[in-house]
Amino acid sequence: MRNTPTTNAGSFMDALKARAEKEKSSRQDKASGDAPLALDDTERVKVLSPGRLVTKRFFRNKLAMVGLSILIIMFAFSFIGAIIYPYSQTQLFYKFDYLNVNYASATERTENVAYAVPGGPKLASAIANRFNSYIHELEASGVMQKTVTGTDGEDYIVTKLGDRVYTLSATQIIPIGVYKQGSEVAVYDGLANSFEWADESMTAELKEIVVAEISKRSKEFEHQGLHYSITSARRKYTIMCMDPVYNGSINSDIFMSSIVDNLGGDFEYEGKTYRVTGTGSGSFDVAEIGDVNTSLIASTYVFNAVDVTMDITDEFRINALLAMHDDGTFIDGGAIYMINSSEDGDLFITDASGAEVAALSTFSIRRYSGQDTLSLDFKETVESIIAGMAADNATTAEFVKGVHAINDSGEFLYNDDGTPLFEDVEITITRKHTGEYVLTCEQITYLIDIFSPPNREHWVGTDGDGMDVLARMMYGGRISLMVGFVVVILEIFLGVIMGGISGFFSGWVDTLIMRIADVFYCIPGYPILIIEGALFDKLKMDPYIRLIWMMITLGILSWASIARLVRGQILSLREQEFMIAQEATGMKSRRRIFRHLVPNVMPQLIVSATMGIGEVILYESTLSFLGLGVKHPLATWGTMINSVTSSAEAMIKYTYIWIPVGLFICLTVIAFNFTGDGLRDAFDPKMKR
Repeated sequence: MRNTPTTNAGSFMDALKARAEKEKSSRQDKASGDAPLALDDTERVKVLSPGRLVTKRFFRNKLAMVGLSILIIMFAFSFIGAIIYPYSQTQLFYKFDYLNVNYASATERTENVAYAVPGGPKLASAIANRFNSYIHELEASGVMQKTVTGTDGEDYIVTKLGDRVYTLSATQIIPIGVYKQGSEVAVYDGLANSFEWADESMTAELKEIVVAEISKRSKEFEHQGLHYSITSARRKYTIMCMDPVYNGSINSDIFMSSIVDNLGGDFEYEGKTYRVTGTGSGSFDVAEIGDVNTSLIASTYVFNAVDVTMDITDEFRINALLAMHDDGTFIDGGAIYMINSSEDGDLFITDASGAEVAALSTFSIRRYSGQDTLSLDFKETVESIIAGMAADNATTAEFVKGVHAINDSGEFLYNDDGTPLFEDVEITITRKHTGEYVLTCEQITYLIDIFSPPNREHWVGTDGDGMDVLARMMYGGRISLMVGFVVVILEIFLGVIMGGISGFFSGWVDTLIMRIADVFYCIPGYPILIIEGALFDKLKMDPYIRLIWMMITLGILSWASIARLVRGQILSLREQEFMIAQEATGMKSRRRIFRHLVPNVMPQLIVSATMGIGEVILYESTLSFLGLGVKHPLATWGTMINSVTSSAEAMIKYTYIWIPVGLFICLTVIAFNFTGDGLRDAFDPKMKR
């Protein structure tokens, strides 16, 4: 009996030691993480909240992490990169490069160019435009001077001063009076007892006579040697003067008699010629025919200045042409000039010192831009080569000539004394079917830097408009991502409202909303967007407004699937105990839908939205590729691919543009799908296979 306590005490001590060893071992196992938690553990098990549990599951999904990483990179590239990158999406870039360009053009002047002579009679534009036609009539008649009738019925004198020089002169017409065979004097209103005068006010005496004669019902009467007639109609009486009346600066019986004898013709009076022209209703204009003055002078000569900085005015040309067939000397701007002729018959102009200032030619040789800055030596060389081409009936010719040198920056080079620096280049002259000669040569030209390959300045090159591809990829990513998010948010907003109401109320409300959803399912999206795009093109709508309308259209056409998803979830949730309890407490329907039902559907909505953004990006890229989406100059990934896919050759040549953009679209869509799959598995692990 004495040994029992000893044995029990020993057993108790052994149990304590064993327990201590077990706890020590357990702590070591927990520290190493190998031992599982047991229900009888002395340490409390930590319980994670639902949100933290979903987050933990999501971050454990490797594909979801890959998708999330790609999306972060895409957002940083599109939104942060566009801020850091120095170029914008619409900025044009230029370059200087050697190019076979149209350097100049030469045309033989066959039509006469007319100049208005200062101080000459001003002619109507219709008459001036027909000057060449009048010259052809003169040449056809084989005479030096011819009178022609203009479109206004007047006569004009066309004169050939000499070879290639013509004048058009007009006779000065000076109006001096008006002759009337019979004229209306006044109209008397018998009811109002008032007169309306045709010309000048009637005298009081004539008024009394008219009223008296009307009261007598007279048809005619005489006053101061003039005969008048009275005609009536509805208590209104018209008083007409039956005798001719002339109002003018010359008043004599002989002059009046000459007018009457030459109505519509000319007559002489005291050494001057007068013309009577009918204007209708028995009225004639009387005018004095003055001197014949030159109005226009025309020629096919081209004036080429020796000094290209000299401004040859029209007045200089007029004076030179008038002097050409006179004494050959003229004054312009206070300086004296002379017309001279070479042994070959070429005409040139010299100043008082004998220095040549200009040469006359029948060829107009100008830079292709229209500027008259080519040297006289260059023009003479070109003209001689064109003459040789005409003799040989050749269509092309080549020659070497010095042209103003240009550096790599497109700047003209000059010598130390300020004179232009010339360099010899090979120039080709080509005759066109229009008779024009085009001069081409290789020259440094300022060009838009289109389709530049990747280089140090433009990492991904430039596109067909000379815009930086990398900058447009950044801004295009902004629009593509923005379209995806805005469309999904809009369709979720509409879908949650319609689906929530449909699933909660059921009955005829559910039936109505679901039939509306069925209608939207049946609406063909692409034809609607094609019609919308054609309408926007017709209205020439701003690209940003067009983008907004496209997002609204896509959102409205896509809400039906979200509404069905929300409806199905709410149908299963509304019969749960917590909803019955909320209904028992008297909570309003709107609060039950948007406070309790919709939040329980949010996990499915988030998954659907994440995966739907990728679909919208593909949809927008396809529309932009087809030309139905965002328009130039705004950039989207779809329009960038469209810009280089006009042919197989372009796709092969410009792979550096469409391949990176295509990869961006693929990576973004795949990333959204990976992220959506990860969220789906995190919210509902049972769906993971």
